[in-house]
Amino acid sequence: MLNQMPTDESFLLQLVAKGDTAAYTQLFNYYSPQVFDAALLYLKDEQAAREIVQEIFLKIWLKREEMSGVKSFRDYLFILTRNRVYDGFKKQLVRLKAMDYHFKHLPDSQNDTDHLLLQKEYADIVNKAVEQLPPERKKVYLAKNAGWSNEEISNQLNISVNTVKKQISLATNSIRAFVKARIQNDIPLTILLLLLLKR
Repeated sequence: MLNQMPTDESFLLQLVAKGDTAAYTQLFNYYSPQVFDAALLYLKDEQAAREIVQEIFLKIWLKREEMSGVKSFRDYLFILTRNRVYDGFKKQLVRLKAMDYHFKHLPDSQNDTDHLLLQKEYADIVNKAVEQLPPERKKVYLAKNAGWSNEEISNQLNISVNTVKKQISLATNSIRAFVKARIQNDIPLTILLLLLLKR
C-alpha cells in the first residue's frame, strides 16, 4: 500500500495505468482537494465542485491506460478541470440567467405552461447567439457572466485585461445584434432580452 506521494510521480502514473487501485487512491487523495478548490473558485457552488471532482477522477480511471504517457499530472488535471468548467458554463449559464430574469419579472399568476415555453424560447435565442461567437470570445463572455473578474479571466486565458474588456464588449454587441435580428417584430421580447444582456 502506498502511503505518500512518491518523488517520481511518473512511477505512480505507470502503476495507475496498470490498474493499481492503491496508486489511484493515492492520486485521488493527494489531488482531489486541489481540483475541488479550483472548481469552487469559478463555480462558487460546493456541490457542483464535488461533482466535477468525481467526474474528472472517474474519467482518469476509465482512461487509466493513458496515464503512463502523462508528463505532468498536475497540468493534466488543470486542463480537465478547466474544460469541464467551460462545458458547464456553455450548457447551463445562459439558460439559467434567462430563467432567473423571467421569473423575477413576471407576476406569479403568469408562471404557467405558456410562459415556461416562452422562457425556453428566450433562452434558446440567447444561447444561439452565444454559440455563434468566436471560440476565445465565447470563453471570455461565459466566464464573465459566471462571475469571474476581468483579472481572473486574464490570468486563466493568458490575455491582457484590456483584451478581456474588448472581447466582452464585442461579444455583448454581437449578441444584441443577433437578438434584434431574430425578434424584430416582438417588442416586449426584445426589451426583455436586451435588459437581460445588460445584467
